[in-house]
Amino acid sequence: MPSRFLAIIWGLLAALAVFFGIRTFLDFELNPPVIAALVALVLATLAAIFVPAVRRLLRQLLERLRAAPALYWLVLLVYLVLWISRWLVLYQPTAGWWISSIEFAYFFTGLWGLLFLLAYGFSSTQARTMAQKLGKSRLTGLLITLTTILVIFFLTEAYLRIFYITTDGYGFTAMNYHWYKNYGWAQDNSLGYRDNEPRPDAPGLIRIAVVGDSFAMGHGINNLDDTFAQILERRLGDCCDVNLLAESGWDTDLELPYLEQYPYPPNIVILSYYLNDIDYLLTDTAQDPNANFAFVKDPSLSWFVLNFFVPNYLYYNLLQFTSQTRAQAFVGDLASAYDNEQDWDEQRFRLNQIVDWTQARDMQLIVIVWPHITAIDYSQSAITKVQEVFEARAVPVVDMSGILREYPLNQLVVNRFDAHPSVLSHRLAADALEPTVREALSHIEQAG
Repeated sequence: MPSRFLAIIWGLLAALAVFFGIRTFLDFELNPPVIAALVALVLATLAAIFVPAVRRLLRQLLERLRAAPALYWLVLLVYLVLWISRWLVLYQPTAGWWISSIEFAYFFTGLWGLLFLLAYGFSSTQARTMAQKLGKSRLTGLLITLTTILVIFFLTEAYLRIFYITTDGYGFTAMNYHWYKNYGWAQDNSLGYRDNEPRPDAPGLIRIAVVGDSFAMGHGINNLDDTFAQILERRLGDCCDVNLLAESGWDTDLELPYLEQYPYPPNIVILSYYLNDIDYLLTDTAQDPNANFAFVKDPSLSWFVLNFFVPNYLYYNLLQFTSQTRAQAFVGDLASAYDNEQDWDEQRFRLNQIVDWTQARDMQLIVIVWPHITAIDYSQSAITKVQEVFEARAVPVVDMSGILREYPLNQLVVNRFDAHPSVLSHRLAADALEPTVREALSHIEQAG
């Protein structure tokens, strides 16, 4: 190192990396390669500072590298890209996700290596010589351009990770995955649902099960308390425990089996129905709505797009979701599934199964039906068919179509790439459901 101060800083970085490595080991243990790397870091630092032969060898190696300043610059860029990229891919730091001890160990190890490349054996004479060579080199302009591109890329990457952890409508993007990691799965209860813990059984306690998919679990709603199930629970008071049985991607074929297995049998079941609940009949067919969106097929390119937010945002959000042709085709495939006689017969059978199951157990069933919020009118044919199935069995149905029409579209959806219901839409759903739920409660009280 050119000064004792930098040597102390360099040794301190190694000590900090080891310290946080030990913290990680005590909390979670470490795999052997990480332990070996930390041991090697300590030995290399001590040797480079205190062993003259090692100091001479390292200086000679770096002098040869710095003799070609353009190559030296490129090596620094490659090092920085690999260091930062590995951190992003391994740990994916995002808003709302705290940096762990192992990440600090990795960070300080990376700084240790960067300080070694920049300062070890470096002198003012070398700096002047390198500056003169770079001033005459044709590669300097190219390296400046490459450096600028990389700086812009990683600054944009940082911005998206800090300020743009949000969902998309179809669950394709890296942002969507990390929204679930930070806000979705992070709020799961012991039963695996995004819900508070069910209250213990008690005399007079009425259980209400909200069954559904991403619309019910609050896809894109950061605060669990803003979902319509939680709003209903607060409004109904201590008499009721509203339990959520909903997962993103659930279709009608899964909802009844999970309801049957739920350890707290409900008195009232609220079925949240969205048009894609018929999707289990469309997957891998020519009518599959998701087939309207193209996925990256090349493995290496796919890895890059899925692990970094910048290409992910550009490819999926800007190129895919802003395509009106793709969006209209998605809604069209979804709605037309209800015109397919075979598919509709199967779906109607499944819906009647839910009615049969609840009625056989003397449970009150209420259905809330959601249109595709960006295409409410286009959804009506399918909505009507679903509504008729339940009304024919004397099951009350809350149709959100007319309610949502009264508000601007941008207030009803999570974001411009995601047509899931917003906080306002969830509140409107709770408003619409509350009278019907209270009527069901009065029937239960009269029967009791």
